[in-house]
Amino acid sequence: MALSKRLKAIARYIEHDAIVYDVGCDHALLSCFLIKNGIARKVYAGDNKKGPLAKAIENIKKEGLEDKVIPILADGLAKAPEDVDTVIIAGMGYHTAIKILEETDIKRYKHIIVQINKETFRFRTYLSEHNYTIIDEDVVYDDFYYEIIVFSADRHEEYDLIERRYGPILLRKQSPVFIDHLLYKKKKLQDILLRHKDTDLEEEINEIDAIIFECDRDR
Repeated sequence: MALSKRLKAIARYIEHDAIVYDVGCDHALLSCFLIKNGIARKVYAGDNKKGPLAKAIENIKKEGLEDKVIPILADGLAKAPEDVDTVIIAGMGYHTAIKILEETDIKRYKHIIVQINKETFRFRTYLSEHNYTIIDEDVVYDDFYYEIIVFSADRHEEYDLIERRYGPILLRKQSPVFIDHLLYKKKKLQDILLRHKDTDLEEEINEIDAIIFECDRDR
């Protein structure tokens, strides 16, 4: 069962023996992968659409994982069983992810792994405003740059602007993909700046230059 680089990156943040709820599991590829590779103890594969869930059930049966991967037709975390300790919310938009988080008591979960396709700055701002703790982060390139944020509802002081914009853990890790992502962002901002004069964009470009300089100096 082939898994994308994005989903494999998410899988790295699942603790051994975790009980996972995979929100919007689509075809349950990640859910099955976590069991087949001895990462999770049990996975609930949730989706609110009957079509994708039917395909998920087909894949679960094909892999012989009916006793370990349990399909659930549900919206968000509405039917998440009590034994779940880890949640995956991946491949969704900002508003959908926030809606899922706000419709349940997330304090019951040890780790929540979120990969939204855009607006990660806005998402980190949401976490900061709620004093949630970012445990880990990653950025992976899979025909597009995807940022993965692992957090818990444990209390944390607010993150500053730079941390929210670029990621407090990513800033510390300084991975080559993170640098490539910064350069990609800078190029996009420069292209916009050629068409529209904007001091905020200039400020962000200067921030990126400063971060890259610090990363180069630390190597």
